[in-house]
Amino acid sequence: MRAFVQSEIGRFEERDLPDPVAGAGEVVVRMRRAVTCGTDLKILERGHPRVSLPLTMGHELAGEIAAVGDGVAGWKIGERVVPGVSGPCGRCGDCMGGRENLCRAGHSDRTWGAFAELVRVPASVVGGNLHRVPDALALETAAFLDPLASVLHGWGRLRAPAGRLLVYGSGALAFLWAAVARLRGVETEIVGRRPERAALAGRFGARWVAASDVEAGRFEPADAAVDATGDPAVWTRLPSLVRHGGEVLLFGGCAPGTSVAFDAERLHYAEISLIGAFHSTPAEAREAISLLASGRVDPTPLVAGRGRLSDLPRFLEAQARGEGVRYVVSADS
Repeated sequence: MRAFVQSEIGRFEERDLPDPVAGAGEVVVRMRRAVTCGTDLKILERGHPRVSLPLTMGHELAGEIAAVGDGVAGWKIGERVVPGVSGPCGRCGDCMGGRENLCRAGHSDRTWGAFAELVRVPASVVGGNLHRVPDALALETAAFLDPLASVLHGWGRLRAPAGRLLVYGSGALAFLWAAVARLRGVETEIVGRRPERAALAGRFGARWVAASDVEAGRFEPADAAVDATGDPAVWTRLPSLVRHGGEVLLFGGCAPGTSVAFDAERLHYAEISLIGAFHSTPAEAREAISLLASGRVDPTPLVAGRGRLSDLPRFLEAQARGEGVRYVVSADS
């Protein structure tokens, strides 16, 4: 099969790899649609503490089951599916405590390698985080399952937000935050540096605010603020952008080894809550597929271009330059 492999920091190439084999409890999915992601770029540029190289790239995909391993029940060849990234064990302290997103076993063998013609889905994912795609739902839309589920998880980490939500960043996740906030009836402002994306914010029900205005102090404090950048400078800034008693959700992941300093006086005397959020649970993935299937969340305005698997290098280059939010590749014959 053809696949894109990252061999080292800053370097990747298209290769011919052996077709994956479905082991016990596993399935192999024929990729039909895969979506580029900021995480792909981060791993390419700086690596990831939980990802080893060489790596078959990509993790947001939808397709059809091409092979079923021994012991797999309830799944058959030809079914349209979208896999979650992780498969929690259901037995550890994190899983028993409702923190399946943090399960170490669930992250030890992930669904990875979306930028390939065939993708092996681990048994743990097949057992609890593989999802059927309804007939009326386009595979391209279904492939947005992972980012939307992560937003739903982040939303659940906040107290029931009221008033106004600030989302710092103008990537796909920021707009998905706005889409979910609109469903919840919460006013949202997206703070960004790319004015060409202001119209896109409006399509997701948010008001665009220039980052330069916020940084110059021309801004009214919000009730809650979400980082969708992974920029430590933004993490440091966010407590000053919420009202007394406000919440700051640290949603975007910073580079490995990053340390961030906060104004202790602001946190203490204004009673600001700092909250972390990472990944999602299978229940949140199920909610995400429901929202996508119903059309209540439509990510298609985020797609700047569509092409073949071989178009991936130019799509990643364009995304790295800020030209477009997401791109979709297809391995259809």
